[in-house]
Amino acid sequence: MNDSVPTADPTNGAAPIRVRDITKSFGGGPVLAGVSLDVSPGELVALLGPSGCGKTTLLRIIAGLEVPDTGEVMVRDTVLTSASVNVAPERRQVGMVFQDWALFPHLTVAKNVAYGLSREVNRTERVRDALAMVELDGLDDRLPSTLSGGQQQRVALARAIAPQPDVLLLDEPFSNLDTALRVQVRADLHRLLIDLGITTVFVTHDQEEAFILGDRVAVMNAGHVLQAAAPAEIYRHPVDRWVAGFVGEANFLAAVATGTGTSASTSLGPLPLVEPVDAGTSFEVLVRPEDLDLEPGGDAVVELIEFYGHDTVYVVHVDDATTVRVRAGAAPRFGRRDQVALRYTGPAVVAYGTGETANGSIAAAPPGASTAAVTGVHAVEAGLDPGGEAITDR
Repeated sequence: MNDSVPTADPTNGAAPIRVRDITKSFGGGPVLAGVSLDVSPGELVALLGPSGCGKTTLLRIIAGLEVPDTGEVMVRDTVLTSASVNVAPERRQVGMVFQDWALFPHLTVAKNVAYGLSREVNRTERVRDALAMVELDGLDDRLPSTLSGGQQQRVALARAIAPQPDVLLLDEPFSNLDTALRVQVRADLHRLLIDLGITTVFVTHDQEEAFILGDRVAVMNAGHVLQAAAPAEIYRHPVDRWVAGFVGEANFLAAVATGTGTSASTSLGPLPLVEPVDAGTSFEVLVRPEDLDLEPGGDAVVELIEFYGHDTVYVVHVDDATTVRVRAGAAPRFGRRDQVALRYTGPAVVAYGTGETANGSIAAAPPGASTAAVTGVHAVEAGLDPGGEAITDR
């Protein structure tokens, strides 16, 4: 995108979104189970989760395309959805970009963008301005079939922003693009959304995409928002073991708290803990691959090497119970079957409770989470909700 794109102050006119206690079931199976989420004015929030977690259903409820069983949606101070209110989608001042872009193949670019604009506004001017924002000037009379995938995506975006919505919603906006084009279109869209200052919620199953675009990321699984925070906070301090494994490569090491409980004994040696744990407690700790370093010699053995160009990942056998992934920069320094020593170089590690002390107390929860929350997530992983009821993951 060029520097002539119109800008907007995110604190001036951008709309907050408030979602409260949303539930939704299809065919008797719960899809959303009491979801709440706040989005600040001008903020970009990613809904990140695996297929069937409920993220697209939540987006469609905000748009008014689905009606929840219970709960409330507000934009600014206006209730759009509640037990007694259901504002029609076209009256919500919400722009939506669908996963397949949903362009009309028989209409020109200009007519696609104009579709849905009120007769009370200057439609020609709105279309012209929207196409200029997405750098499609001069393509007004083209049909969608004559455009590239990236251009079609920008037509869909222009149509969504032409009515000057309070909120913009995007459902897997890059899924139909090939890898090389996706990177460029993603960068262009990121800059445009920041310049416009529109409050934006987008759905993705791609962790990299969520972390690059999102001011905050709401990680979803089985109809629950498990954690909503800045990308760096989620990566470094995941609220539970499932989130830790979903948002990046993760090594989970068996550990026991030692001394005053500020250190953990592991197969890699002692590791510092983010939060103290009762001495003698058994649990697991999260170690990211980039926080490990390899040195020649030692008892560990390199089993596999994965060269990615910008870095190298080694799969290292530590002992009969432990195999870890180690990420290092540049070209491979070691070969298969080389003996190496592992050294931890990262920050204090987060503990996830999997055992009990001799007196029966539960191992420590991660920072910012109660033991009950962690126990509930383990129940979800087992196919139960935190109260013990069966869950259908849709």
